Amino acid sequence: MHTMSIVRSGFLAAVAALFFAACTAEPTHEEEVNAWHADRIERLSAERGWLKLAGLFWLNDGTHTFGTDTGNDIVLPENSILPFAGSVTVEGNMITLSPAEDGLFMVSGEALHGSLTFPSENPVEAEHGRLAFTFIERGGTIGLRLYDQESYVYTGFTGIERFDVQPQYKVEARLIPHEAPASLPILNVLGQVTDTNSPGVLHFELKGESHTLWALGEENDEQLFLTVADETNRDDTFGGGRFLYVPNPGPNGTVMVDFNKLYNPPCALSEYTTCPLPPPENRLPLRIEAGEKRYHASF
Repeated sequence: MHTMSIVRSGFLAAVAALFFAACTAEPTHEEEVNAWHADRIERLSAERGWLKLAGLFWLNDGTHTFGTDTGNDIVLPENSILPFAGSVTVEGNMITLSPAEDGLFMVSGEALHGSLTFPSENPVEAEHGRLAFTFIERGGTIGLRLYDQESYVYTGFTGIERFDVQPQYKVEARLIPHEAPASLPILNVLGQVTDTNSPGVLHFELKGESHTLWALGEENDEQLFLTVADETNRDDTFGGGRFLYVPNPGPNGTVMVDFNKLYNPPCALSEYTTCPLPPPENRLPLRIEAGEKRYHASF
């Protein structure tokens, strides 16, 4: 009896150990990519996610009225705010927000009374009900960026199709630093060009051939940004390329580049964005059938 008890105890201990190991095992590559993508979809749908964008209005110097009435310079969504809700005045890099009524907007958690003036490099965010707006600057031009919790982009979102997760698209790359500080002229969808710093070029092999991608960012950034074009952009993926972040391995360091995490830029989801496009240096002469597929938006 005693012997049987010992055997039974040993068996139960072994089962418990196996169960514990299963519960604490590292996720598989596919599970890790799927979890990453689920988090991305959650961020897209967040209060200030790309799916909540509802407008982008470029502002010249002068005063611009806004509200739901179609006579305003900036027409806001129907039934979202007053017919005339106020005005925005731009003078150089200074912006003045003048609500039509005291308390109509919340700024930093407090009701706004009177007008508020601020520089474009330090914009405020104003909220009213389902709406919020802030200001961006691109190429010296100031824009009012509008968010709407009932945006048609958000309410019509049905998810993003992906290629199956494939291990062959996770490759090791080495970051070769530039001999001297370097930058790339990056064109965006508005036709504007911005010189963007690059700490180096990633060298890797994929499908039996050597390839390179210019990494964008600063030498001490935790992550490096890649804008990537490939031959799937003609049919299966977004025509303006896809984005990817990778950990910064430092000069001559190695990093795993997982093309299963290639994702659509915001301009594939919303017309109210200002995405950078892949430079010629990052146009790969092959099909990368990994990551997100083209999103068939209604705009």
